[in-house]
Amino acid sequence: MSASNILKRLASPAVPAYAFKGINAVAAFVATALLARHAGPAVVGDYGFAVVTATLIGLVAMRGLDFVALREIAGALRQKDSVSAAGILSYVQRRMLVAGLGLSVGWTVLAATTPIAMRLAVDSNALIAAGLGIGSAALHKLGLGVLRGIGKPVAGQFFEGFNSLLFAGLVAALAWRGVEIDARAAVLFFFGCQLVAVALIWLMIRSVARKWESASPADGKALTAAGLPMMATQGMQMFSDWLLLALIAGAASAADMGAMRVAMQIVLALTLVLTTGETYLAAKVAGDIRAGRPDLVWSRHRRASLAMALAFGPLMLICVIFPEQLLSVAFGPAFVVAAPALAILSLGQASKAITGPVGGLLSMAGHERVLFLTTVFGVVLLVALALILVPILGLTGAAIAHATTATVRNIANYIGARRYIPRSPPPAG
Repeated sequence: MSASNILKRLASPAVPAYAFKGINAVAAFVATALLARHAGPAVVGDYGFAVVTATLIGLVAMRGLDFVALREIAGALRQKDSVSAAGILSYVQRRMLVAGLGLSVGWTVLAATTPIAMRLAVDSNALIAAGLGIGSAALHKLGLGVLRGIGKPVAGQFFEGFNSLLFAGLVAALAWRGVEIDARAAVLFFFGCQLVAVALIWLMIRSVARKWESASPADGKALTAAGLPMMATQGMQMFSDWLLLALIAGAASAADMGAMRVAMQIVLALTLVLTTGETYLAAKVAGDIRAGRPDLVWSRHRRASLAMALAFGPLMLICVIFPEQLLSVAFGPAFVVAAPALAILSLGQASKAITGPVGGLLSMAGHERVLFLTTVFGVVLLVALALILVPILGLTGAAIAHATTATVRNIANYIGARRYIPRSPPPAG
């Protein structure tokens, strides 16, 4: 490869996108490590469960409109149709504000007036505080989708983890001053930082959207109908994580749940590397599909898959070969109990690196039903395995259930993408 080609590749927007993704992953890792060392595994467990709960309910509020907005806005702008793009943006904003506010209030009342926290064996105050995060999580994810749809994927990558940078700095400052952090405070701090990111994201979107022509009414029913399968897909995938944490809390303790949460946080940092290619390509894939060039999708897929494998491989090996050392050094001796789980979870994500960003391809090509069906099967498989293995093997059983499900789902999605997305250009004329 010539020097000019190397410089051209380095000048690609994909380079800062991957750089920001790496920074975000490190920030999330550091934030969890600081909280773990300062507050201990029980606080990490209750905090992590509350954050996952709020994010899961936020996905329900969003109804899959983040993917729909990304796909439809990117497609409309590819066709120079800012009128339709403005209409879509107006609709998803209204829907999100109403749904997010309603579910935030509803969850707060439910958590404060019922014994749900006691039934789940988690901290009640942290679960009540999660109500703040429902609307925040929904607006954050929707904003990221819109940013990528309007042609700002690098900004989307930056703001995806900007709140983690703020949270890591806040936890470090509090730990340095010796301020005690309980689970409720950690939840409030996390979503407070996320709200700062939300405000900046929507200010950037507003600065771009004000240049568009006046909006035409969007077909809200069609947009919502298209988003529901994505909501179900995303929701069930997150429900898998929520269920594992809930089962561990019930079968063991909040401390064990915290150790598992840390292992999952490390794996999440690895999967952020994998999903970077998927989220960065999403708007480009939507444009290729709208322009009638599905064959271009697969050439993008091959390049993204290679980059994902090269970035993920060394990190996975560290987690598989040195899980005890990684957990002990980064989080403390109390978290070493999750070492086998970390190794198994990391191996389970290898299938994602092998199959590449097929989930994004399917969603941008309009094949949400394939993702929905594979996710339903995956959740059923996970529930069955978790109910059997967690009571017997604890954290290791939870990791086996999670890794097996992830592998099966990734392979099924790849088969679906190869079947439904053409691999050759359309006939001329």
